Amino acid sequence: MNNLNAFLALTNDTLQSIMVIFGTAVVLYNLGRARRDRVTRAFIALISFVSITFFAELLVSRALVPISAEILLRLEWIGVAMVPAAQYHLSDALLSTTGTPSQRRRYSVRIGYLAGLIFLGLALFTDLIVQAPEQILSSAVPHLSAGLLFVLFALYFWTMTALSIYNVWRARERSITTTTRQRMSITLFVFIAAPLAVFPYLVLTNESFQTDLPIWFWLIIITGNLVVGLMFAILTAHLVYFGATSPDRVVRVKLFKYMARVPLTASIVLVVYILASRGSPAIGLPAETVTAIAVVATVMLVEWAIHAYKRPLERFFHLNNDPDVRRIQQLSERLLTTRDLHQYLESVLAAACDALRTPTSFVAAITPEGPKLEAVSGPLDTTDSDTILRHSDWEELTQIGGQNGNGKEKASDGKLRSVGGFIVWQGYWIRPLYGRQGDVMLGIFGIRARAAEPDLNDEELQILDNLTAQAATALEDRILQQEVFASVEGLLPQITALQRRRSAAALAGAPILAAPPSETIVNDPDFNSMVRDALRDYWGGPKLTKSPLMRLQIVQKAMAKHENNPTKALRAILNDAIELQKPEGERSMTTGEWILYNILELKFVQGQKVRDVARRLAMSESDLYRKQRVAIENVAQTIEKMEKDALVAEERPLPPAAEVPILKTELSTPQKQKSTI
Repeated sequence: MNNLNAFLALTNDTLQSIMVIFGTAVVLYNLGRARRDRVTRAFIALISFVSITFFAELLVSRALVPISAEILLRLEWIGVAMVPAAQYHLSDALLSTTGTPSQRRRYSVRIGYLAGLIFLGLALFTDLIVQAPEQILSSAVPHLSAGLLFVLFALYFWTMTALSIYNVWRARERSITTTTRQRMSITLFVFIAAPLAVFPYLVLTNESFQTDLPIWFWLIIITGNLVVGLMFAILTAHLVYFGATSPDRVVRVKLFKYMARVPLTASIVLVVYILASRGSPAIGLPAETVTAIAVVATVMLVEWAIHAYKRPLERFFHLNNDPDVRRIQQLSERLLTTRDLHQYLESVLAAACDALRTPTSFVAAITPEGPKLEAVSGPLDTTDSDTILRHSDWEELTQIGGQNGNGKEKASDGKLRSVGGFIVWQGYWIRPLYGRQGDVMLGIFGIRARAAEPDLNDEELQILDNLTAQAATALEDRILQQEVFASVEGLLPQITALQRRRSAAALAGAPILAAPPSETIVNDPDFNSMVRDALRDYWGGPKLTKSPLMRLQIVQKAMAKHENNPTKALRAILNDAIELQKPEGERSMTTGEWILYNILELKFVQGQKVRDVARRLAMSESDLYRKQRVAIENVAQTIEKMEKDALVAEERPLPPAAEVPILKTELSTPQKQKSTI
């Protein structure tokens, strides 16, 4: 019987440890979204308090002295006292996502947290809520006993729980889509998990359990922990969608991959550690040796299994089973990056050098900015490459060469001459590279001349034809991919906007769908942060190319003037907003009215470092940061005004052509700045 009790106690401790591991992992996973989503913040608070309770209870079972046990049992009340408030906070956040925010409920959340802190203080520093028995460690299950005000706490605990469940029920009734309603229904069913997990039931009994616990007691505890753990897993799987702008498929894939690699791996390692440490005497080896080998082997095997069976597991759980997703994955795996292109061209050029017995060969691509050297094999002096790339007439001259591939010579201004399909120039034989259609020049393929004129035999010419064809194909494929990327970049802001509205409309319905997309952005509380992030990546970066500001109407209109490139359009709008902060008169680096404009122009447009800007403007770095914040707020207000004016202009009839310059003059009027000087 003693062995069975010990086994059940160990099983319960292991189960609690796994729940702490998963709870901590869930908190870490959601930290990145907590700042921008209220549901996530409330869920993190709830899971954190539950994890604290389980962790403290786990440590109590290992306490060696009574004072340690009492301290840990009282610290356990950090979770017990705060769970009701956190759960009510979560229920209010869920209800608010359906379009019914309430200031009264917000105040109730604050009152709930305040009441929880009061009960926590009483539990930590007085015996009014709970008190420690004299022989706390003599019990098989150390626990505190009820104080005078425990009944009051229990009333608060279950009242807040009932109100929380009522709020989730209201959120379920207000859900718009079938999917969201199903998620709310499941959330409502498992919402009782937190109070069931942390409420101190043993406080209600005076039973000290001086002897071994009965088997039924352990079975009830273990079963309860299993049920609660399952309910928390379901709750996590459904709440992770709230506040996410990515499609449900992406959210689900990220969550499952994270859970498999972090908490699941850690839990398996923990179980193996326990088994190895207890089974080492039977093997006849030191416990440290067996444990180390087992832990390392487990980590390696688990990671290998996840890597090896990732695709079958994804198909089994229907994570990435959509045909469109599989095509995108295949495209991602087969993309020809710039580095891949250079490596491939270097191989082609090395083969050309070997086959044609020449020390140097190169490939240059013809771009709108002129020839660009892509790859070189062998020694190529910087002077040579610069001279080659400076020629702006390559396209014209190579067309001449292509037309005279019959062996006749044709010179151009005495500098270049075409011989047998080659352009002979300053010790190089150069061939143009054309696309598959033969009408577009993609680049030039050059080899160092081994004679005054091309003297390749038929076999060498055949090899060169094959190599130049492969180089041309690689350049053409890279151009096609760049066109695809440009199209995707143009679509990305619209796709992101659609996903955001899809996510919000699933809960709030008509108010979100009826609002103009750009109006939703300028009214966003994080609008200033969006502008700040875009300014920080003014000359390129993810915070500019993936900015929600791409959805603004003024940015969409500006794309027509900037090659349909949303990044250039947004940069132009930011530049216009900065210029509107410019005061009249001659520019000064130190006068008060020019400070804000100077900060914006030097810091973001010119990209100077904070230290250099502060030195140039004769101010401290701390003062610079303070004024920079005000300058960014001015830019955000200017963009907001520009956007709202554009929306109003769309609703009005178009003005006569003679009035258009007047409108432009109005838009170019500098906006009055905030002043902190």
